[in-house]
Formats: sequence, structure tokens, C-alpha cells
Amino acid sequence: MNATVVPVRGRRLATRFLTMPFPLYRDCPQWIPPLTYSARRFMDPRHNPYFRQAEIDHFLAVDDAGRAVGRISTTIDPEYVARFGKTGFFGWFETVDDPAVAGALLRQAEDWARDRGMAALAGPYSYNATQEFGLLVDGHATTPAVFQPHNPGYYADLLRGDGYRISLRTDTYRWTVPDDEPVMRAAVERADAACRRYRLSVRTLDPARWDAELSTAYRLFCASFANNHDMVPMSREMFDFEAAELKPFLDPRLITFVEHAGEPVGFSVLIADANEVLAAARGRLSPGFLLRFRRLVRSVRGAVVLMVGALPQAAGMGVGRVLAGEIARVGLGHAGRYRTVHTTWIHEHNWQSRALVRRTGAVPYRRYAVFEKALTG
Repeated sequence: MNATVVPVRGRRLATRFLTMPFPLYRDCPQWIPPLTYSARRFMDPRHNPYFRQAEIDHFLAVDDAGRAVGRISTTIDPEYVARFGKTGFFGWFETVDDPAVAGALLRQAEDWARDRGMAALAGPYSYNATQEFGLLVDGHATTPAVFQPHNPGYYADLLRGDGYRISLRTDTYRWTVPDDEPVMRAAVERADAACRRYRLSVRTLDPARWDAELSTAYRLFCASFANNHDMVPMSREMFDFEAAELKPFLDPRLITFVEHAGEPVGFSVLIADANEVLAAARGRLSPGFLLRFRRLVRSVRGAVVLMVGALPQAAGMGVGRVLAGEIARVGLGHAGRYRTVHTTWIHEHNWQSRALVRRTGAVPYRRYAVFEKALTG
């Protein structure tokens, strides 16, 4: 197939960019499209503050008949480059099963990054490692929770065929009641023992102090992830933007702070699985969906672990065990209606989280990879 790659400029091309995947996934029950309205805000520099700290572009592949057959985004984050080296990102990657189309998109992204001094291109990141990223390489028959991308299996072959190799692996996990109830109860017992031994206390977010609680979560997030592999902690402006976008699915009972001597030393943020709601929308904010929205949110039974962290100075104080126990309590029904707990990505380098997961005997539910290619000439 011949394909021409064009930069996305203006609302009409942005709409084609956003809707391009719909025909691709027409017969895929696992794919849950984001709301086009929300995705448009996310890729709009007027709304998304990340555009003020990174250089971002979007491209659309069009065949000879004028049909949109692929898309890709490109990102350069100066802070990431200063910290980790001259690597740009590609993301929002979707394509028909055709090496020529995929190659045209990737060459466009590579040229864009090379022209800006980058030595490598990695992805998919939409737009960076604190947002949706990774290519699904195993678990295609499973239904994703929110923030778990879904894509056809042939994407990995197209990337490998164009010279990309896996540079990072990451997994997601899933626990549900009653299947995993024994390991959840064991996690709670370990958490209670750690609280007694290290004199830790646990509380949930106070919705009456939303702004102050958000500031506490942000401070803990920055300290916890300061030395995280391959990630630059997000700005406060970006943190607030994402919190506002997710607020309909932020249940205060799912946000936990661990304290020692009255001071927060760890935190976990879970959200109601928005995909259970978005599955009913099929990407559109229709009047019927809006009328049912609150009822749909109240019916969600899955919770997704979005962030977990502890202060470096709290190492050895059992904070990780306590947070794992609090997450288990969610699946056991201590936070209301939730009976299934999903994780987002647990990196292959995150030995602390992987050690906690191993204690439960869980196996990866969905496996992801980041692909990278050196840019020459």
C-alpha cells in the first residue's frame, strides 16, 4: 500500500487522527476506545500543560484513496533528554497490517527526532512514561483496565521488521474475589503486623481537604519517583491536569496515606476502572451515555492501582507491606463495591513491587514492551 504521511494541523485532521483506529478495531471486543472529547483535549496544546515543557507533533498516514490508514505522535522532553540522553518518543501508534504504512510512519517520526538532535527513538509513549505507554505483546485475549493499552499482535512484528528492539518490559497483574481471597487476606495480615511493629497508621483521603490532600500526594509522588528508571516526575501543573481529568473516577476511599508519627511516608492512589464505563460509550459522549454516566460509575467493580510510593527515608519500615495490604482490602470489599484490583505497569526494574507481587503467586495478566531504535546519519 502506498501511504502519504501528513502533519496533523487543524480540527479536521485532528478528528481523523483520533477516529483512525475505530475501523481497525471494529471486530475486537477487547478494545475500549477513549472518549474522543477527552482524547482531543489531551492532544490540544491549549488544554494539556505538557505541551509547554515538551515538543510534540502528530502525523497521519493516508492511502491513495484518501483513507486514514495509520497515525503516530512524536515527543521530545528536554528534561528527559538532560537526564537520560538523546532519546525521542513515538506514541499514539496505530496502523493497518502493512509494513509500508508502518515504515512510512516510523520514518517520519525518526526524521523528526533526528532533525532535533536525537540519537534514538523509543515507544510507544503517549506522550511519556507517566502517561499511557507500552505495546501489548502478550494477553491480547484479555480485557484491559484503564491505562492498559490494547493493540493487535502484529504491531510488534512491524516494529521488529523496521529495526526496533525491546528496551524495556513491563507487566500488569489482576486479583479478584473470590479467586484470590486467601492471598488478599494474607496481605492484610502482613500489613497489620507491619503497622504494629513500626507504629504506622493509615488514613484515606479527606475530600473536604481536596487541594491540601492533592498537594500531599504530589509531594510524596515526586519524592518516591525521583530516581525512578526512565521517568521524569511530572510537573505540578501536569499532576493537577491529570487529576482533574480523572476526578469522576477518583473515589476518596481508594486513596491512602501511610503515616509515621503523624507525617505521611507513603501513599497509594487507586481509581475506579473507567474502562467499565467507557465500554458503554464506544468513544462518544452521546446524550444516552451522559444520562447513564453516574449510574455506570456507581456500578464499577474494578479498581486500578495508579500510583504507589514511599519516601526513600522510610525504607525498611514496612511501608510497602502496609500499602499492599491496603490495596488488598479494596479487593476484599473494605472500600465498598470493588472486588477486582488491577495494576498498571510494573517495570522489570521495579524489584520492590515485583517482590510484593511474587508473594501473592500472581502471574502477569498483560505484558507490555517499549521498543527502541538507534538513529543514524
